[in-house]
Amino acid sequence: CFLCPSGCNVACCKACLYDMFDGHSRCPICARSSMSDTVCGNCLNITPAFDKTVVGFEYAYPVTELIKQFKYSDRSELAIYFAKIIRTKLKLNNKPDIILPVPLHKNRLVSRGFNQSLLLAKEIAKPLQIKLEPSLCKRIIDTAPQSLLSNAKRKTNIRGAFQLTNKKLPNHIAIVDDVITTGSTTSELASLLKRAGCKQVEVWAIART
Repeated sequence: CFLCPSGCNVACCKACLYDMFDGHSRCPICARSSMSDTVCGNCLNITPAFDKTVVGFEYAYPVTELIKQFKYSDRSELAIYFAKIIRTKLKLNNKPDIILPVPLHKNRLVSRGFNQSLLLAKEIAKPLQIKLEPSLCKRIIDTAPQSLLSNAKRKTNIRGAFQLTNKKLPNHIAIVDDVITTGSTTSELASLLKRAGCKQVEVWAIART
């Protein structure tokens, strides 16, 4: 087990998986915790660019430790586990045409060595038989890490950071990211896709704060 000394042949033993169980009701649009599975007040007040969000977990310990190992301790095999959890949360009555992982700037890719969103997206896409299109969009601005910024600065930090490489888009796209905090990154990317003609944008992520 990644989190305790228990022996198991999967990422987490049953006890640790129970500790990570996400029993929260969530807004179907932004996936914020709510009292019921209905659209939250924030989304009623300001409609996000994306239409639906699905997350595997609440961003809290021990999930935070697993994500840290995945992103910063070269434990890329955790992508298989996270993808499996996300797939169990999906209700795919209408499959997206493609899956788009949130792109990293080339400088960040060099320093980290891999794009965690791409690894996750690959593990989601293959079993669902949905086309993966990581080259559809690129990150043209090497923005400061969102995790180091205040909520107010995250929106301006990410503005204009992405650029589409193809002007012809399918009608339905799922964006894959690791963690959603304010939703600024996925909102910026979803807005870009909608302006380019995409009709429906979903967001799939490991966890939501």
